Amino acid sequence: MNTEKFIKNITDQVKELQIKLGYVKEVVRLYYPAASLNTLLGLEGKTARELEELLNHEQTLAEGPLGRLEFSARGNRVEVHVPPEGVEYVHDCVETPPFLRDIIGFFQNHHHGTIEEICGIFASYSRDYHCDRMPEGSDFDYAVYFEDSSIDEYCYCIKEEMEHTIYHRFTREDYLAFS
Repeated sequence: MNTEKFIKNITDQVKELQIKLGYVKEVVRLYYPAASLNTLLGLEGKTARELEELLNHEQTLAEGPLGRLEFSARGNRVEVHVPPEGVEYVHDCVETPPFLRDIIGFFQNHHHGTIEEICGIFASYSRDYHCDRMPEGSDFDYAVYFEDSSIDEYCYCIKEEMEHTIYHRFTREDYLAFS
């Protein structure tokens, strides 16, 4: 079971939340579809209930820098309870990735940004990025991501709706699963 990749993803999600909303030393709850957790952990076919049992007994998830993580099955998703000391750890010890700071800042200040403007932010970090037009009828209009995952390892799925442009950030595996 790849708990290291999972802990990094939790840390990345908490950091994104802190950039968007600011830091408060309080519990953060994240929700993962069972299929996404199976992929992150390198498992196959586990249900949310099975993942809850497995994760609540995994010692590396009880003793790491994020504090004692707790897990609860909620339908086909697993709720991850990150305690206040874990949220504080992310705030105090995890550097803010420059690209993530810039892309979030753009969306906060440009409610109807264009795909060209979004791609301009990617291009300012590397010319080697992809901007894929999503098929007609899909939930998103574009998927934008770097060739070099060391810049940022996520796929940013962009949707223009009701005069607003929004993004959702997915792991590459999750993006490939639904694209």
